[in-house]
Amino acid sequence: MDNFLIGNKYIGNKKPCFIIAEVGLAHEGSLGIAHSFIDAVASSGADAIKFQTHIAEKESSKNEPFRVNIFPQDKNRYDYWVRTSFNEKQWFELKKHAEEKNLLFLSTPFSIEAAELLMRIGIKCWKVGSGETNNIILLEKLSKFKLPILLSSGMSYINELDFCINFLKNKNIPTLLMQCCSKYPCPPEDYGLNIINEFKKRYDIPIGYSDHSGNLSTPIAAASLGADAVEMHVTWSKECFGPDSKASLDFNEFRTCVNSIRNIEKSLLNPINKDK
Repeated sequence: MDNFLIGNKYIGNKKPCFIIAEVGLAHEGSLGIAHSFIDAVASSGADAIKFQTHIAEKESSKNEPFRVNIFPQDKNRYDYWVRTSFNEKQWFELKKHAEEKNLLFLSTPFSIEAAELLMRIGIKCWKVGSGETNNIILLEKLSKFKLPILLSSGMSYINELDFCINFLKNKNIPTLLMQCCSKYPCPPEDYGLNIINEFKKRYDIPIGYSDHSGNLSTPIAAASLGADAVEMHVTWSKECFGPDSKASLDFNEFRTCVNSIRNIEKSLLNPINKDK
């Protein structure tokens, strides 16, 4: 299993678990709140902060209704993407702020145009969400940039993952595959922690875990079982407005989770010999 470098961080076998705080759209379109997430994540000891980059007219239309309507201020998904979007200059300032705080800046693109915007601001790695894993047109575009790809598996069957991983291997793209369940929040019976090592054996690449449980024990368990990266949604409070709040960790939980994972790493790197 190969290690690979993202920015100044190595990911893979016998390397520290790469910890990602997922903001997504929890900022609700407020640039100030987005910047405040960066400060909070930086104080936690995480390695990276991740957002989502949506360009409304490139992925939706005013004729697209909500599948679950929880946004009373938005008439449709298009309006939601518009309300929660930032322009290129604002994305650049968010990335600059994250890097000033020693965080790797990540954002998931949901269109070719979003990927091109992120390349212009100097992104160092791609995170592909579960809904885009089988979007070969997008993967083809991302692979041309020759950056590492973190790939979520929450909405893919194993044969689809086989195809995508082989596709990226053939293009020599450093890839980390994340076990993930696309339920918000995800119940314990669907965590799929067993799949971490099944993926390691099957693909011989770094494997991570993308969590939607809202329970700090889940990413800790994933790291204990050998996940090379863990991703957790973060929120100021589980009572905050938004679709991901109940599936997120508040910042007290998140800091506890990061500290616990770092302690577990120290333990695993220092095995005890009972014969001595």
